[in-house]
Amino acid sequence: MDVFSMHELRQEVDKKYVGFNPQSGKIKPVHIATGAFRVILGQSFTAEGIKKLSYVMGAKGQIPRGNKISEVIEYLCDNNAIDITEISEHEIESFRWMLQKLLNADNGVYGINDHMLAYSAGAIQFVTAKGILEDAGEFIGGLIKEYCPSLGNYIKTILTNNNDAISLIFEPVIDNGDINPVETFLRHSNIVAFENPNDSLKKYLISFRNAGECLKFQLENHPNKLAQLRLFILFCCYELIRYMSLLESFYDDGEFRPILLDFTSGKKSSVSQTSGLCYSQLHKAISRFYAWGFAQELNRLGYGKDGLLQADVPVYDKGKTVNAKTKEELTSMWEIAKINIASMCDNEARLEVGMSINDMIAIEATSHPVNYMRKLGTEIGLLYPPTNFHTDKRFILAEDILESLLRCCVMPDETITSSELRDRLYNRLGIVVGGTEEDATRLKNIGSIVYADTDALAVNFELFAEALQRMNFAEQLPDGIMQIQFGGNK
Repeated sequence: MDVFSMHELRQEVDKKYVGFNPQSGKIKPVHIATGAFRVILGQSFTAEGIKKLSYVMGAKGQIPRGNKISEVIEYLCDNNAIDITEISEHEIESFRWMLQKLLNADNGVYGINDHMLAYSAGAIQFVTAKGILEDAGEFIGGLIKEYCPSLGNYIKTILTNNNDAISLIFEPVIDNGDINPVETFLRHSNIVAFENPNDSLKKYLISFRNAGECLKFQLENHPNKLAQLRLFILFCCYELIRYMSLLESFYDDGEFRPILLDFTSGKKSSVSQTSGLCYSQLHKAISRFYAWGFAQELNRLGYGKDGLLQADVPVYDKGKTVNAKTKEELTSMWEIAKINIASMCDNEARLEVGMSINDMIAIEATSHPVNYMRKLGTEIGLLYPPTNFHTDKRFILAEDILESLLRCCVMPDETITSSELRDRLYNRLGIVVGGTEEDATRLKNIGSIVYADTDALAVNFELFAEALQRMNFAEQLPDGIMQIQFGGNK
């Protein structure tokens, strides 16, 4: 009987229909940052001096060749980067440990080779050649470069300035290395959906551009370069999550899925339940997309209903052995799928089997797109509870991600009403907060049970308004109208 590889199917779907591989539960914002920066800059840096000075020891206690303290001191002296009469060897080593922790603040430095490190820093000299888990960053960087070039050009400008605190610490060695051009490959250019965008993708790209352009003007008025980059990366991570949740609508006429922000302080309110429902619908949409994608690949391989009925249990990787318990579970799922498709047509059978393959991959693979989305959302403070171990999530935002998203909706020195803010949050970011009948309708239109009524959503908006006032982003006027404003900070 035919046996096909689920891993190969998964790779083909990601390559043709997604643009990156959302398959690791270890993704971090710093991986998104490095990938995006490299594409936006169109170049990378070998960072020889930074690696020499800041990498002391790996997690297993290994010291890379050439990075012993005596060798580092010799290197610094040869490059006139240190006056050895003014500082002891012990002080240099302590300083190096501090630098390693500084550049590994987001835990993205797994080794000294480029493919194993992603620095937590904000200048071109820290953007190294391609490393692991950076393909999604490259994808969003390409979207910014094509669909929001003004934001990309601004980020490129500030990355080429070494005037931030981290860069200044490395000033004696920061330029030690070579700049290498990066092929200006835009990952989305080869994706099926972008070849002939449907209305859903066109709508998303317009909202993406509008949000990014507004953020660009906000960043120009922010006084801190590293904070600007932080807000930018939070925007990138959010847009990746939103892109994943909308993949179904880009190919198979799925619905736009709103995100309800919960400001009820984590209480078991109707709003928190509805926010949790919104989250669960996002990952169900992702699963349906992958089922559809697997069906497309099965069709390409020539599988109809009869072929699938004759096929043996698929394996994740050919040649890889699985334990008896897992094999029994996968066999049972495959046999159930065969029973289900017995009376279906070819297209229905492929889709049903695609959903079964998606479920089987969740058992056999080390990670899954839903896990990827949950990990990234948890890392940026978009999801609550704030640990990746809790699979039931809702959208409770940390202040910095909330600030980033608000800066996508209000221009510097612009004053808007709460009603205008609600419209921009929804139209640019797919976010609902509550406060109007229209927000309740947007949630009802998703076609599932909705727990929060208009009154509960109105209370949620009041709590949202209080949060904005605490952050000094809003003012309650005597006539009861709330105004939202980000003043120019430069």
